[in-house]
Amino acid sequence: MFKTKFPKLISSFFLFSFYLSIFFTQDLSAKVSLVTSLPDIKYIAEQIAGDRAEVSGMIRGTDDPHFVMTRPDFLVKLSEADILCVVGLDLEVGWIPYLQQQSRNMKIQKGQPGYCDTSFGVKILGEPTVMMDRSMGDMHIYGNPHYWNDPINAIQMAQNIKNALTRVDPLNGEYYEGNFNTFKKRLIQLTKEEMKKMEPYFGLKVAVFHDQFVYLASRFKFNANLTIEERPGVPPSVRYMDQVISYMTAEKIKIILIGPYHNPKYAEYVSSKVPGSVVVTLPVSVGGSPEALTYEDTLRLMLQKIRDASDKTK
Repeated sequence: MFKTKFPKLISSFFLFSFYLSIFFTQDLSAKVSLVTSLPDIKYIAEQIAGDRAEVSGMIRGTDDPHFVMTRPDFLVKLSEADILCVVGLDLEVGWIPYLQQQSRNMKIQKGQPGYCDTSFGVKILGEPTVMMDRSMGDMHIYGNPHYWNDPINAIQMAQNIKNALTRVDPLNGEYYEGNFNTFKKRLIQLTKEEMKKMEPYFGLKVAVFHDQFVYLASRFKFNANLTIEERPGVPPSVRYMDQVISYMTAEKIKIILIGPYHNPKYAEYVSSKVPGSVVVTLPVSVGGSPEALTYEDTLRLMLQKIRDASDKTK
């Protein structure tokens, strides 16, 4: 009996080992599929994931993340994704939840390991202090969602992405940790360099079309609290714009900041009534202008444009 069963046992063992080796080889060689809403998240995810994940985005830097027309390829990406990374705070509420539902991919639903809200742990500015309703415009009930323009927040975003990658792909956890630490050092150095350049401009007052530069202003110590939008997402009335013009004139505010996807006619109207003022379009996101190829490039470019405008309007 022993002589009869032993070869079969050996044969079964090697056959089992063979299939086991195939399984683990395939598992280890397969790349994580990570999909992002914004190009800034895509760039950060690429820095953390390196060559261990396929990272793809859904919109461009010139697209308004509040209002996105969904496309069939979005669903294809999400149906195959291991991780979905979003800004959160309801910025993408008009399109991401629909895509999540239609993708039928349980891995990327809220509360699942593959869902990554990059706002986790970020100090959110502009949280409402009163009850809100739709008459107040496109208000964000969880606070201002444009937090990625602060490089210190981008470090927290990178950590959230690193954590999501590690949850889904724990065998490469040390690799992701190393990439995160390298990226963190880069952004800390970038912040120090840009803070030094901005010192002569601390306290500078600017107007903005949409309230999207509050985090950039908070980090680099200029004031961007005056908005041309009367209510978020609602075109301003002439009466309200006249009030903005009066305030800009009285406070000697000569710079109006606007994103690449907003209609410039309102900012240009206000500027035409404030002598010596200029409208400055900032890229806001990676890819928001031809020069904004990386997160670092985008930040440097925005701050340089603000400094140049300040020098020009003195």
